[in-house]
Amino acid sequence: MGKIYNVPRVKTDYFGRSRMMSTGSIDFNYLLGVNINDIILFNNSTQDMIDKNLPILPKNYSIFVINKDGEIQFKPYEYDPYRINVSTKDNIIINIESLG
Repeated sequence: MGKIYNVPRVKTDYFGRSRMMSTGSIDFNYLLGVNINDIILFNNSTQDMIDKNLPILPKNYSIFVINKDGEIQFKPYEYDPYRINVSTKDNIIINIESLG
């Protein structure tokens, strides 16, 4: 059975501005304990990969390693709401730090 990703809803406030309810890092807990090289981007996935229950990221999302084997990596300054920041040990994801 594939993992289901719930897309955040866009709501309108009293002033007519669009507000998107952001997703939390808890939505990506299925990535914990997975080798970072085994994770597949949405654009590279096929229906056969989905049927095999392989770890596939939602559309537009990417992974950025900010702590690799205890060494801090430099994070880009620009904000990207689709970037998943993780910590790894021997290329295995041990913690999801934040989104963006």
